Amino acid sequence: IAEPGSTYVTENTFKLTEGLFRFEALGEREIKGKESGVTVYKLLSAKKDVHRPRLGLERSIYSEMVGRDSELNRLELQVMKAINGEGSIVNIVGEAGIGKSRLVAELKNREVMKQVSLLEGRAISTGRNLSFHPIIDLLKQWARIGEDDNGMVALSKLETAIRRVDPEDIQEVLPFMATLMGMKLSGRYAERVKDIEGEALEKLIFKNMRDLIIKATELKPHVIVTDDLHWADTSSVELMESLFRLAQTQRIVFINVFRPGNKETGDRIVDSIKERYAKQYVEITVQPLDARMSETLINNMLQIKGLKHSVIDQILERADGNPFFIEEVVRSFIDRGAVVQKDGAFEVTEKIDSMVIPYTINDVLMARIDRLDEKTRDLVKIASVIGRSFFYRILKEMTRTIEDTDRRLSYLQEIQLFRERKRMEEVEYLFKHALAQEAAYESILLQTRKELHLKVAESIEKVFKERLHEFYGMIAYHYSKGEDLEKAEEYMLKAGESALGSSASNEALRYFQESLGLYIKKYGDKADPEKLAMLEKNIAIALYNKGEMGDAIIYFDRVSKRLGIKSPQNKIAVILKLFSNLFRIILHLYIPLIKSTKVPDTRENEIFDLSYKKNAALALIYPVRAFAEYLWTINKMLGFDLRKVRNWFQSYLGGGINFTMIGFFRLSKKFSDYGEKFVDKNNFRELLNFYLYKGLHGLWSGNWDDIPDYDEALSDQNLKVGQFWEVTGYNYGQGLLTILQGEFEKVDPKIEYLSELVDSYDYEIARELYFHLETMLFLQYRKLNDAQKWAEKWDLYSVGRDQDLMRLHCLGAKIKIQILLDDLDGAEKSLLLADDFIRNQDFVPPVFASTYAIAKVIFDVRLLEDSILSNNKSSISKYRDNAFKNGKLAIKNSKKVAYFRSEVPRLMGHYYWLIGKQNKAVVYWKRAINEGERLGQRPDLARTYMEIGKRFLEEKSKYKELNGISAEGYLEIARTMFQEMNLQWDLDELEKINAGV
Repeated sequence: IAEPGSTYVTENTFKLTEGLFRFEALGEREIKGKESGVTVYKLLSAKKDVHRPRLGLERSIYSEMVGRDSELNRLELQVMKAINGEGSIVNIVGEAGIGKSRLVAELKNREVMKQVSLLEGRAISTGRNLSFHPIIDLLKQWARIGEDDNGMVALSKLETAIRRVDPEDIQEVLPFMATLMGMKLSGRYAERVKDIEGEALEKLIFKNMRDLIIKATELKPHVIVTDDLHWADTSSVELMESLFRLAQTQRIVFINVFRPGNKETGDRIVDSIKERYAKQYVEITVQPLDARMSETLINNMLQIKGLKHSVIDQILERADGNPFFIEEVVRSFIDRGAVVQKDGAFEVTEKIDSMVIPYTINDVLMARIDRLDEKTRDLVKIASVIGRSFFYRILKEMTRTIEDTDRRLSYLQEIQLFRERKRMEEVEYLFKHALAQEAAYESILLQTRKELHLKVAESIEKVFKERLHEFYGMIAYHYSKGEDLEKAEEYMLKAGESALGSSASNEALRYFQESLGLYIKKYGDKADPEKLAMLEKNIAIALYNKGEMGDAIIYFDRVSKRLGIKSPQNKIAVILKLFSNLFRIILHLYIPLIKSTKVPDTRENEIFDLSYKKNAALALIYPVRAFAEYLWTINKMLGFDLRKVRNWFQSYLGGGINFTMIGFFRLSKKFSDYGEKFVDKNNFRELLNFYLYKGLHGLWSGNWDDIPDYDEALSDQNLKVGQFWEVTGYNYGQGLLTILQGEFEKVDPKIEYLSELVDSYDYEIARELYFHLETMLFLQYRKLNDAQKWAEKWDLYSVGRDQDLMRLHCLGAKIKIQILLDDLDGAEKSLLLADDFIRNQDFVPPVFASTYAIAKVIFDVRLLEDSILSNNKSSISKYRDNAFKNGKLAIKNSKKVAYFRSEVPRLMGHYYWLIGKQNKAVVYWKRAINEGERLGQRPDLARTYMEIGKRFLEEKSKYKELNGISAEGYLEIARTMFQEMNLQWDLDELEKINAGV
């Protein structure tokens, strides 16, 4: 079974197998987890002419795997594909006891597995709230970290493992892997992750985990098995979903083993894989064995004469094709003497006639457990409280009153109820099957269970006191089950803080919510407001990090109230607060006062930090209230030395962007000028925030010359510390500017940068803005089919993320594309959707309404022109009125958003030309030229020149030239500009004009 010269066994195993193998006695040795002075033997070789028996130990039974050849071959095929460069994701799904784990075990014995690296992780039944526990299990196994290893040793082993795979990026990868695993960092590693939290930390952890696996698969194909995934925590599921994409490009097979019917884990993973990675997906549903296979299994286990067909039929009927049920029934026959071993084989005894076969697997298991002697039965039940798997030292600590623990453990292995394994250099036992642990646990009286849970918690505290932080969640679970509310609340809080520190916001939220519930349950009206504020703050931050902004706002409001900050809830109060704070801010910015040197204390900095997060959450749901809250925050900040306010630039400059967004450009400029005095130009975070603010102000206000030049190195620096929103906004703004100015050769790097943010970090805001830039680029190019494709992607994505404001932006672009494609019915449908959205909003920031506003004008002017050509007088009147009304709104919007300051007057010139007011049309075209030249909007400027040339060539035109340039001159200038920008669609339109079409 084992390689000679490498395996050492204890005296018990020697006695059971000495007839089969040759051993050398090595004398007494110290063995971890065992008593001292144990005699050990070295395996030399197998004795000649001895074959592997069906009986491994006295009471063991064994069978070759039955009825799973097809499934095993499919598994092996996926491993072969990985070796040949093609990854896959395999889900092995089946009910408990059906043989999922056996299938994986058989795969591990196949020759093909010698060509791959195998990593295994297992979720545990108590693990729903334990952050990343199957992932940590996998990483510890990979790095050979033992349970006895202290923090320094564990970190050193992790460093060695990473260096072996990716020596060049060790300083980047290690801090994030260690953070995921809950390790304490110091020095340069601690500095690397300092001040990175929430979503930013999660994105960086996920990226570095992917990068590490990519490096590993370049060295050797990998098979990653995650067993019992139905028990996994949500953070692990999210990380796994992030890793699955590697199957598209890497030599890797993910094998996920789980029971069906778990919505938050297995079902979610199946849906996610089918949606994203259908080509790489293989599903193996392990079905019950049929009657023939079940009978073969029974015969393989026993190979005995005299077993009546009536008994076999009864087993088959009750088992319903479940292999584990069959195994346990056969073991029960052996336990009760109905089947005995004689001369290396099994025989039936007269007791077989009195055997009653239970109806359920739980009954079979409990019957076996109940037949154990009292002390051994107690040991099994104590172990079941610890969990499916349990460390020897914990069990030993809890069973001090049970004599001969080691002998009893050996017996439980012998009857195949327990298995022993070395895990990370620590002796660990586990129930051979999860169902056995579940049955034993359910058999314990409720009060006894509580007492045992408390003992487990106390034992963990004692045995692992040097590294207790790794077990906070486990201890919290056991104290909670033991109903020690005070200790449960204490460890839940610690577990929540630890989870938050490793970016596991899902588990942090659960712990904080449970901690709050226990605290209120214990103290009721006597609860300390400060403690309540702390717990509610943690819940709010966890919800904020998860992106559940509506619920986060509820808790942020509660915390604010406890801190003495009253947040207005009704519209009138919000507006009053808004104007009050606005007045004070204007006074501070416009009237010279002595600069404040006041330094905020810890509590005040905490309030500013909470206010920033709360306002960011509000901005996505209640923009008007968010603006009011931002003003309150800024008003308070201006009473301090800004440099002393923690992360002042985020709140201050972020608040100032609100003024830009609604078109208060003078006040926004004042904000910028005031804030620039405090910006540390050597602090790359502050500098990017300032560049972002100044860039958006310039972009929206029309001061495009003031927009800072693009600095990719500055983006890269901020990306490394998780400044995803700032980096995304900065690159998006720069990209949009180059599109609007027709500098198409400069836009690709910005779009690619956003694409990298999406691919490397799964940053959803970057994905949406990436879709936007691609749509606007192809629309500006007039590559309309491509533009429509990207607009559809953008629209679907906005709907999926419930981003109404961005969808309005998208619908405006879709309408423009549909009109240019002559799809007026489609454009009308899109307009109706946008109109419906506008009606249901209290306020829409101009930047989000801008594309929609101009699209309405384009639609009305197009229908007006069609009505005039068809001489439909009723339609002419309707669309003339609509075009005038919507044109005025678009002009008003363009004063607050500069994107269309050249296009809107061109459209209005077109409108007035159609209704016979040529003088007014020319006034608007002059404005369009002036704005186009000032902003450098070459595509719109060239289209204005083409429009003027086209209209001046008409017979009804009173104008032959404008600004000393003839109609033909304008068309020629337009041609030159279109050629420089490679705008072929416009060149084709120009040819039609020259041809008189």
